[in-house]
Amino acid sequence: MFSVGMKLTIETFIDNEVKETFQATIVDLTKKKIFMDFPINQDTGRTGYFLEGSQIRVSFISKGVVYRFQTEIKGRKKLTIPVLEIPYPKKDELIKIQRRKFVRIDKSLDIAIYSLERDIEPLISRTIDISGGGVAVRADTCQFEQGEELDIMIVLPVEINHYAYLSMKGEVISYTVIDGLETTYKLSIKFKSIKEETQEKIIKYCFDEQLERRRKLRVSK
Repeated sequence: MFSVGMKLTIETFIDNEVKETFQATIVDLTKKKIFMDFPINQDTGRTGYFLEGSQIRVSFISKGVVYRFQTEIKGRKKLTIPVLEIPYPKKDELIKIQRRKFVRIDKSLDIAIYSLERDIEPLISRTIDISGGGVAVRADTCQFEQGEELDIMIVLPVEINHYAYLSMKGEVISYTVIDGLETTYKLSIKFKSIKEETQEKIIKYCFDEQLERRRKLRVSK
């Protein structure tokens, strides 16, 4: 379920309320331990400071499903880089928290769309919303046909000032007029051929965005 290079979302909390959210990567693991690099604060981009015994919540994605478990920092260690150690969770400690197959969020991201069936101009635009299963895009014309197969490139923020250029195949589902904008359309696309690694990056991005929005909402109250 876990693997070296897997991305983890780390949350600190007080009275079950999220205080800060961090991103970390698994550097090494054994049957009893997970070693991760020092987590980076999702808001500030700074390295977090965690004492031994610090209570944290860890979220990760495996095969399109989001899991969470509560644990604590067991210590620090020097491998090829400094790492933090946490216990390898037991199966009964893992909580599946994603009820829908794919969480969809409203988000404006750079996207380029090319037809695989016709020699026409590509659509260079911005997304309206996105999930692990598909994307909605702003379009000024209905240049693609329903069912048409597409080649898609999405620019996805993965860390502060770092981006992933994700490629996948898709299929046109529909065009709908955006309310109040008679000449602007919402192009809905379903992902058809997408690598599991690429899909998990999108799912994790949507999940992290959802967590951050909930945290900011709680802070603003």
